[in-house]
Amino acid sequence: MIVVADTSPLNYLVLISEVELLSALFDGVLIPVEVHRELQRRGTPPNVRACLIAPRVPAPA
Repeated sequence: MIVVADTSPLNYLVLISEVELLSALFDGVLIPVEVHRELQRRGTPPNVRACLIAPRVPAPA
């Protein structure tokens, strides 16, 4: 199953170092452009911004 992520879950999963939980639960995670922009704002914690700089794309099966 592929899910569309919202800002708050992504933000908090990164902050508690559990963002990998998404790949364990879902086949893919889509992040809308506006959510990505929100997570790149100046007030966003640096580790959250850094996590989203290089998107993770799964290797083809």
